[in-house]
Amino acid sequence: MADQRTVRRSGLTMPAVTPRFVNAAWTRGCDYINLDLEDSVPQRLKGYARSLIKDAIGNVAKGGAEAFTRINHDLMRADLEGIIWPGLAKVNYPKAEHAWEIEKLDRIITGLERERGIRPGTVEIGANIETSVGVANCYEIAGASPRVKEFGGATGYDMSRDLGVEMFVGFDQFVYGKGEVELTARALGLEVRAAPFTANVTGSVSDPDRAFQEAEAARRCGFRIGGGLHPNVVEPQIRGLTPTPEEVEDARWVLERLRALNASTDPRRDVWQQVEKDGLIRMIDIYEAAKATELLEWADLCAQRDQDKEEMVDRTRSHEAAAGLDQDPRGVE
Repeated sequence: MADQRTVRRSGLTMPAVTPRFVNAAWTRGCDYINLDLEDSVPQRLKGYARSLIKDAIGNVAKGGAEAFTRINHDLMRADLEGIIWPGLAKVNYPKAEHAWEIEKLDRIITGLERERGIRPGTVEIGANIETSVGVANCYEIAGASPRVKEFGGATGYDMSRDLGVEMFVGFDQFVYGKGEVELTARALGLEVRAAPFTANVTGSVSDPDRAFQEAEAARRCGFRIGGGLHPNVVEPQIRGLTPTPEEVEDARWVLERLRALNASTDPRRDVWQQVEKDGLIRMIDIYEAAKATELLEWADLCAQRDQDKEEMVDRTRSHEAAAGLDQDPRGVE
């Protein structure tokens, strides 16, 4: 896992060529915004779309979100030259299938960082696995560059087309590929980008209840990254991927019990102990303590991220009000 965990519980992917989406991005409360140059942008607008990213990065930042951009698989160099500017946190590369593609991305980004005064290594690479070839080569892909900080995928529209399976069904048609990329991420010490299966037979991308259900299940599995296509899912994802007050309280209790065990003369103190809580017998050991410590650290990071975003939005609103620009940029959904 990366040394400094980044809070990315919620994010919206939106076409870079749709002003009402991009202009409202800072008001959505996301942890990140993924500005899309790929599937949502018509071929005739590809060049125009990449020219918009430099200004869009600044707009996204007004709400405290990180700015990502998804480029086109077959327009790598042109897209990178259009989007690598100060403030960009990540390049998402679709349909990654070979390690050499990631190595090439790294070389181009490194050169552009140097030319444009960006600290070396700042821009991450998201190697998106969306084909069976990508799954087969996922270990080499994920390990091809230190810019790959998190890893996952092997789901979604492109994966369903590649496999020749239906997208919206009541069973997990992607289970094998998802498992491969998750194990790869864990083996390489990367943040896992995944979620347990939650049925979606309607194809809806705006269902807040389903978004919360999936995010809550992901949190219980130890996953920490969310994302979506509609503003309705932002708040449920943040809520679902943030530890609850009850979980925080329980984690503190586990650490208190471990401290008591370590202070005792019980010969089992370096192994485990059984403790009753709420009528149930709990096992307390160093592994449970490690989980509790991680949960508390994550809860603190989430709280700090929410505070930082809130403060950024307040500053932006104050600035725009003073400049007479305090109109709601969201418009009609």
